[in-house]
Order: sequence, then structure tokens, then C-alpha cells
Amino acid sequence: MALIFAMALLWESARIIGGYSELLLPSISVVAYSLLMEKAELLKNAAYSLKLIGFGLAVAVVLAMLLAILCMSSRALQGLFTDVMAVMHPLPGIAILPVAILWFGIGVNSVVFVIVFSAVWPLLNHFYTGFRSIPKNQVEVGKNLGLSGAKLAFYVMLPASLPHILGGLRTGWARAWQASVAAELVFGAAGGHGGLGWYLYKKRFMMETPGVFAGMLVIIAIGLVVEYFIFATLENLTVKKLKQVID
Repeated sequence: MALIFAMALLWESARIIGGYSELLLPSISVVAYSLLMEKAELLKNAAYSLKLIGFGLAVAVVLAMLLAILCMSSRALQGLFTDVMAVMHPLPGIAILPVAILWFGIGVNSVVFVIVFSAVWPLLNHFYTGFRSIPKNQVEVGKNLGLSGAKLAFYVMLPASLPHILGGLRTGWARAWQASVAAELVFGAAGGHGGLGWYLYKKRFMMETPGVFAGMLVIIAIGLVVEYFIFATLENLTVKKLKQVID
């Protein structure tokens, strides 16, 4: 709370000392008013963005898990995986926007493609690292109990690599969230509806600066909620509790 108050004070001080107009740097009260007056539209756009993110992340998780399991089955595939990761992992999702437009046109499919591309590489990296970090004796115990293939992956490999998987979900979510908003900012020119990126595009186009800042605050708030409530809660209920049991 103290940090929020300090940032608000810094915001107002910069606006007053710099003599900025409301068009360039609106006051907090004006942004708050815009946030209140357009809360229905903001909630609708946020729900739309989260729906796309949820679908894209689900596809990326399944794809990353299957590829990681496939890589673990062959040393040749492990070498190929390392090379592909070295090329694709550092590539921002927004960089493939021209390819997405060529393949899927301008619309929802392109946004989902960018989301999946952005999330799948950090997820794949963490799945693969987690699977490789599993002690061999745990895998052998699972095999001795008659587990193999998908059952071995779900009952042994996934629980044992849970800390890495949660880390991958955190990174994948962050990259997908950024890419989704950026993609909607680009595709907004041709779309009639969309998520928070589309909302920012409209407000910027109409020079409604308070609305732009209101949309940015909603994006930040959603990111904080997902990080400090959802992922932190999952970590407390799983990884940290497991550590306490071990200690």
C-alpha cells in the first residue's frame, strides 16, 4: 500500500512540476474516473483476453508436455531439441506477427497462434529440464510398479518435476500475456471487438489518454493477481508444502 501511495505521489508531482496537460499525463483522479465509468467495457475486454490466454496456454502446455516426453525417449531428439530451443526460445512472440498474418490472416486465430508460440518455448524448456532432473531411481521404481508411457509420465515424471513446471507456467503466462496485448494492438485496426489490447488501441486512436492509462492499470492488476494470488497459492500448496514435509 505504501508503494502504491508513493507511486501516486510521484505521478502527481511529475505532472504538476512538468506542467503536462491532461492529454499527455492525466491526473490520477481523471484516470480513476475513466476506470469507474468504463468498468463494464474493461471487464468485458479483460474476460475476452483471458479467454484467449486460457485457450492458448492450454494448447501450449499440452504441446510442451508431449514434446518433452518425446525428447526424453531419444538422445537424437534431445540434441535436436537443444538446437531448436537455442533458436526459438529467445525469439519474442511479437516477432512472428508477420508470419501469423500470412498463415491465418488478421483475427483471433493469429492472436492465439502468437500466444501459443510465446508460451510453448519456456514451457518446453521447463518441462524438459524438470524431466531431466528426476532421479533415475524414481523412474525405475515407477517402471517396477508396472508404469510405462503416459502413466509413467503422469504419475511419476510430472509430480517429480512440479517445481520446474510451475516456473514454466509463470514464464509462459507472462510471455503469452504480453504477446496477446501486443498482437491485439496490431490487429485492432481490422477487428470490431477484442480484448484489452483492442481497448488500448481504440483509446489511443481517439486520443482518450485517461482511458489508455485505465486499460494499462487493468493489465497490470491482472498480472499481479495471477502472479501473487494464483501462482503463489499453487506454490504454497504444492512445492513449499512438499519441502516442509521433506525437511
